[in-house]
Amino acid sequence: MKSAPSHSAAPLSTLHRLWRRLRGRLAHHVDHAVVIDNVADEGGLSPRFAFMAVMSCGIAILGLLQSSAAVVIGAMLISPLMGPIVQLGFSLCVVDFRMMGRALLALLAGVLLALATAMCIVWLSPLREATSEILARTQPTLFDLLVAILSGLAGGYAVITRKGEAIVGVAIATALMPPMAVVAFGLATGDLGIAGGAFFLFMTNLLAIALSVTLIAKWYGFGVDNSPKHSAWQAIVIASTFVLLALPLGLALRNIGEQTWTANQTRAVVQKYLQERGGSIEEISVERRGQGYAVDLVAMVPAYIGNAQRELGARLAARLPQAPALRVRQTLEASDDGRRDRADLDGLRLRVNALSEQTRQLRAEADAWTLEHIRTLLGDITADVMLDGLQKRIVVTLPPTATGSDAALDPDAVAALRGRLGAATPGWTIVVAGMAAPAPAIAQPANGVDGTATLPHAALP
Repeated sequence: MKSAPSHSAAPLSTLHRLWRRLRGRLAHHVDHAVVIDNVADEGGLSPRFAFMAVMSCGIAILGLLQSSAAVVIGAMLISPLMGPIVQLGFSLCVVDFRMMGRALLALLAGVLLALATAMCIVWLSPLREATSEILARTQPTLFDLLVAILSGLAGGYAVITRKGEAIVGVAIATALMPPMAVVAFGLATGDLGIAGGAFFLFMTNLLAIALSVTLIAKWYGFGVDNSPKHSAWQAIVIASTFVLLALPLGLALRNIGEQTWTANQTRAVVQKYLQERGGSIEEISVERRGQGYAVDLVAMVPAYIGNAQRELGARLAARLPQAPALRVRQTLEASDDGRRDRADLDGLRLRVNALSEQTRQLRAEADAWTLEHIRTLLGDITADVMLDGLQKRIVVTLPPTATGSDAALDPDAVAALRGRLGAATPGWTIVVAGMAAPAPAIAQPANGVDGTATLPHAALP
């Protein structure tokens, strides 16, 4: 006695027939032989492929070092990586190991040439800092896997239908060339953390794109002559690869989401606490440290907050699943009174400087007038005059022939001259000496700020 057919198997059988019918219609409009020939021609190793791989990776590393997204995009426009990756995907679909070998050889040669070029540029470049464009490609997540899958599906569709291959090639190169350049940067600078993260992203994108091309090729009827064993092998490889890639990338995405949530919650708690006390956040960072988080806070406060670290730590412990390691630094912000006091001091300082400059000018004018007055009093006597305005001291040096004869200086004449000069300049110290008795040295300041001015010797007619 036959058992009745299962009702649950009928929908599955119907869906399978619809899927085969739809795939047959799609495959009917595709010339499989022409597509395979085109894939084989575009995916092999050639001088053009090697040259364009070197140029593309060179431009990409220069854009990454400058943190210029526009330059990185420019590198994608000339990247030749789409050909070998599509060929690798088709070789998996039709189980052609010879085609697979050519694709892998082209990819290996392109990767080695690109890495060597990028590393040489980094060694010769004065820019060795990891920019934001570089760091963005060291922590792949599940989103990067999804981007690679969609790029691979689009690439396979473009190759099969011969529509938009150039544009899709840019999308595929975007997923591959920048990570490869970041790997070169990490190797050149000795930062294995950056190199390892970027290499994982590169391999994720490479495998996901190639397997996505395999899936779209299957959808369009390529590899229909494969044996059931080959088909099962393909399904196992594709499924296991995607699962192995998705697990760590999903964990990375979860960690990033958890860190973002923790950072937002921490900022909200800290901001509310500081606003209650009239302060604000100047700088805050939330970083993952092992199994927990570390919070580093710089707060602007009107007055020092006692026990701020303990109180904030208690609030964060109540909000977050685990209390973070907290470090609080407080910076006192200027009050209105303090700003006004500083403005008054600045204004007073400017006025004092102006008065000092006016005083120097007046002293210089007074010294010049005194010197001219002494010249008038000396009349026909030839002498050297030195004047110290700060100490109010005048030194007159007379040569032995001041009277027009060879006789020595007359002490009475010198005393009379000293008295005449003293009467004309009250309050000043008058020193009259001959050449035989050198005049006392008068210090000459560098800039005259101390009020001392040494005037040049005046040869009186």
